[in-house]
Amino acid sequence: MDSKNIIPAVLIISLMFVLMTICGCFKYSFTGKGGPGHISSVAIPLFENSTAEYGIVEDLTDELILTFQNDNTLKIADESSADAVLWGKLTRVEDVPYTYEGEGEAANFSVGEYKLTLTVEIEYYDLVKEETLWKQQVQGWGTYNYVSGSQEERVVGFSDAIEKLTQDILNLTVSGW
Repeated sequence: MDSKNIIPAVLIISLMFVLMTICGCFKYSFTGKGGPGHISSVAIPLFENSTAEYGIVEDLTDELILTFQNDNTLKIADESSADAVLWGKLTRVEDVPYTYEGEGEAANFSVGEYKLTLTVEIEYYDLVKEETLWKQQVQGWGTYNYVSGSQEERVVGFSDAIEKLTQDILNLTVSGW
């Protein structure tokens, strides 16, 4: 082989190696099987709400179901056919000032952002063995800009808090899997 043919051959072989490596990675997943081997499905009924906030538990429950479906470690089922159930109760919604804007004296400062924290009590219950696997309080939070008391801005905080909550609940449920 002369040097003119070696360079294209090396490039083709290198390209094939890179493509095979990339294709081999597509099936890799961090999701395995561990934990209680008999649990392959979970029910997630509508969370209870012990706060004055209306409509949040519906959004929280829907987002949690979607998070579990996207993760695909446990299948979603109704309570009558599931191996386990996640019961939840929204116990607290708290808005507190997070950042301030202004300069000079304290009277010149105003709230720039609020931190919205959702607190949920969760119980993961094994329906097959009829025992609680874990029970704990989980919090998720989000921030939103305070623009003359705008509810639209507050929805952003709820959305971020719900996203964090659902991810934490998923991680608690499938950890060790």
